[in-house]
Amino acid sequence: MSVRSIALAPCLAALLATAAGPAAAVSVTAEVTAESALVGLKLAARQSAARGTLTAAQNDCFQALAPSEYFEAAEQIVNAALSPAELAAADTFFTSATGRKYALHGLLGLYVALNLKTPEPLPRFTAEDIQAIEAFTATPVGEALVKRQVLESPAARAALDGRSQALVKRCKPPVAAAN
Repeated sequence: MSVRSIALAPCLAALLATAAGPAAAVSVTAEVTAESALVGLKLAARQSAARGTLTAAQNDCFQALAPSEYFEAAEQIVNAALSPAELAAADTFFTSATGRKYALHGLLGLYVALNLKTPEPLPRFTAEDIQAIEAFTATPVGEALVKRQVLESPAARAALDGRSQALVKRCKPPVAAAN
């Protein structure tokens, strides 16, 4: 999905700060990655439905998907791209108030990039937030995630695209050929 690749790494922790956690132990960074992939898929489905290439029922199927649909693939991606120490540092950042704002800004950026109305206003960053973001991006893991975008590598994209294709087959099964 091309929509998903717009902004993968630096988004979404704000949505992950809910009281209910994932069923299986998944890193926050993997949750961020999963949520980004899912939002991209949902936005693509919504646009396809608006063009008439998806039925309402098919679009409803996509919109009902949960981030957990991507957890396994996302966890494999972050574990391959980051050391345990880097992953812990990324999780710490994305669970902070600033990290959640930063992630939400990235998520909402998907809507902005597609000229769609955001479901909520973009978060505002204080001077302290900007300092914390700059400090994070200056760390090895911040540099890897934000500048080098290691979670958008060809292998990461292939893994998420593979999962997306499986979900597309579930929500929009191939039409059987008439005999």
